[in-house]
Amino acid sequence: MVFRPMRKWLLPVLLSGGLQAASIRGTVVENQTGRPLARALVALEPVPGTPGKPASVRTNSYGGFDFSGLAGGSYLLSASRVGFAPVQYGQKHWKAAAVPVVVGLSGSTDLTIRLPRFGVIAGTVLDENEVGLPEHEVVAYRATRPPQLAAHARTDDRGRYRLSGLEPGKYFVRTAAHQYEDGGYLPTFHGDAQRANEARAVDVELDRETADIDVHPAPGRLVMVSGQIVPPAQITVTLVSDTGTETTLSDAAGNFQFHPGAPGQYELYAQAPADSRSGIQAAYQVFTAYGDRTDLNLTLRPLPQLHFVFRDNQGQPIDYHSVRVIARRKDLAGVGKIQTLELSADRLAFLPGRWDLALDAPGYFVSSFSAGRSRSTGPMPADGWNDLVISGGGEVQFVLSATPGAVHGQVIGRGHEPAAGAPVYLEAYDPAAHRRVKDLQFTRADTHGQYRFTDLAPGNYRVLSSFDFEAPDGVLEAGGAKSLRVEESRDTTQDLDLF
Repeated sequence: MVFRPMRKWLLPVLLSGGLQAASIRGTVVENQTGRPLARALVALEPVPGTPGKPASVRTNSYGGFDFSGLAGGSYLLSASRVGFAPVQYGQKHWKAAAVPVVVGLSGSTDLTIRLPRFGVIAGTVLDENEVGLPEHEVVAYRATRPPQLAAHARTDDRGRYRLSGLEPGKYFVRTAAHQYEDGGYLPTFHGDAQRANEARAVDVELDRETADIDVHPAPGRLVMVSGQIVPPAQITVTLVSDTGTETTLSDAAGNFQFHPGAPGQYELYAQAPADSRSGIQAAYQVFTAYGDRTDLNLTLRPLPQLHFVFRDNQGQPIDYHSVRVIARRKDLAGVGKIQTLELSADRLAFLPGRWDLALDAPGYFVSSFSAGRSRSTGPMPADGWNDLVISGGGEVQFVLSATPGAVHGQVIGRGHEPAAGAPVYLEAYDPAAHRRVKDLQFTRADTHGQYRFTDLAPGNYRVLSSFDFEAPDGVLEAGGAKSLRVEESRDTTQDLDLF
């Protein structure tokens, strides 16, 4: 008897609570056939200003997904599955930004997300008599300067190859050096070119196989690369060229040898694991090989230790716990992945070779950078990437300013309404040299169309908001970007019309 009134009171409350929750549901299908895709990963992210946390689910055997119990607001959705190109719902082009899905306080929104397959390049590697060459490695590079490795494959018994998993864009296709019993073949680009600037670019699209991209590798003499580890050790040795990397294991006497390669410039890396007597040891060497190089000695040494010093503009030290060093390895094959290094002390060991260093320091910008060795590229702002060759220990100093600039504003869309979740791109730009001087920065406007960039170094910038911006690797002129000047310790207002 006591519980009956409580049940009558609870039921309306639960029902009213359910009415205040929305849901986003739908189906993920294969783009070309429309068949449901089971086990696809669907991710949901609230636009800033919308309550809730990011969430993800796997589609069921019918390709269905359901996010329930959502607060009213704007959400970004994306879907992915192995073998397919990832998609952001509402994007107009490949790698364009997602368009937010707006839901009310209740009800459901039903969506269909179509996943295309990656692009493919296929063809045949042919000798001078148009006969297919078997077991020949073929590589696809993004048509950038320098080219970036994207995919590789090996020809079958008839010389046919298939390069899969390619994003849309332009590529160079190149054979690797190969030594057969009856002779060698030099690396050659599609279009019978030896250099990338003479190669014929190949266009790749999603859901499409670009066929008949044949390559005729040029016969030629290959060079041998071999040497010894000092002191002798059985360790991993890596050879790097602009065509990629090759790894081998030295023998017990420290001798190593690589497959025959093309004449040109190379880098050698070796690394020995730590033992009870010493820490990790490594070696690095740059050399050219226009004939056989069998005289290479790689001398193992302890890893170089960099001493990091952080100061403000008045020369006062800044605690290293408040900053993070950003690093990426560089070699002839390209630029490696970005690593975030949280210092546990003011010294850090690095593998020898070429590196880019930058700093993530909330509340500051980098006003100057200095190191024991000069940067190997042209002048760049200290607040961006700083290029150096690490061969021995030394001091690296970052001077920080506690008076960075900022940019904020509102993005206005169609109908003069705030553009919730609109993507905003900020580019540090040198108008005299007509080039970007720092990695592009990205944010999204909140539910009221407001955006903000902080911790900016003084200088010239361009800012643009657009859902149409596709793979923003170049300048922003095509989108009508707004030019502005950021001053130290000033917050600049720049409202934007959605392009």
